[in-house]
Amino acid sequence: MKNPWRLIGYGICGVVGIWLAVRLFLPVGLPFLLGYGLSALAERPVRLLSERAGFPRRLAAFLVTVLLSAALIGLLWLLGKVLLSQGQALAAKLPSLLSSLAKPLSELHGMLLRLAAKLPQSVAPAVAEWIDRLFRGGSVLAGTASEWLLSLAGKVLSLVPDIVLFLLTALLSGYLFSAERAKIVAAVLRVLPEGWRTKLGAVKSRLRSALGGYFRAQGRLLLVTLAIVAVGLLILRRRNALALALVIAVVDALPVFGAGTILIPWGLISLLRGQTTLAVGLLLLYAVASLTRTLLEPRFLGRQIGLHPLLTLAALYAGFRLFGIVGMILVPVGVILLKQIYELVESA
Repeated sequence: MKNPWRLIGYGICGVVGIWLAVRLFLPVGLPFLLGYGLSALAERPVRLLSERAGFPRRLAAFLVTVLLSAALIGLLWLLGKVLLSQGQALAAKLPSLLSSLAKPLSELHGMLLRLAAKLPQSVAPAVAEWIDRLFRGGSVLAGTASEWLLSLAGKVLSLVPDIVLFLLTALLSGYLFSAERAKIVAAVLRVLPEGWRTKLGAVKSRLRSALGGYFRAQGRLLLVTLAIVAVGLLILRRRNALALALVIAVVDALPVFGAGTILIPWGLISLLRGQTTLAVGLLLLYAVASLTRTLLEPRFLGRQIGLHPLLTLAALYAGFRLFGIVGMILVPVGVILLKQIYELVESA
């Protein structure tokens, strides 16, 4: 390290930059950022069509953007269809599921009260009151479940116009980025100082490698989880095993949530309903999927992006504390960017 104060300065500027990006740029700039990503995906086929097949650049960009957009929207539609069908199935089974849990929950309530009665007299009444309050709150779940589902559906429907506008902006900006790529690059280079132009290409190459490695690692982890959960659910003879495995793998890829968000409650409910084999199978499946991801994640990410696990953990925690769940995705990505920029500047 040539100058520790320079590293501290980079760190402070990086934190401020990430905060400004998340708080100010992201709400407005996210569809354009996604549009740029779409144009990057389209660049190779657009170049093939324009240079080898003789298509005008605008026409090639339009065709490729439409095809890519259709493919991505199709994948989102399939995922949404799976989530909707599973949600409808859950909503239909929820009343009978809750009624079937009434007896096991009552027995569990009584058992916990008997255990609380054996505690020292100084704490037993407080513990018993807490247990009563817990189960009293759970007793109204059946009456409020349908109201909660209706409220959630209403919130989702209210977001539809914003989602449509967001997607249209992202797709249109992707087409414009692709069609006007040469003009946009030339305009950016004219604004930059002469000394920065050479560094810009090196920065772009390093960032593409690091971010590409990050998303490749996450994609591999998602596929591993999908395979494990799908095989496990097929062994347990669950209906729609592949669709459920896809949902669980996507949830597992999200920060904080993990596969246990679905598998653990499912296993506990099955245990309360007396389905011991299913409950044990689901909990074992969660343990295998979680352990496999824990073992593979440092290896995959370490190979692809070269971040120390402690630094990755610090970035995840800081992102969550500062910006919530979105920050757990954006702050590690920001740390990757800063690391690449710092290494480039130090090696110059």
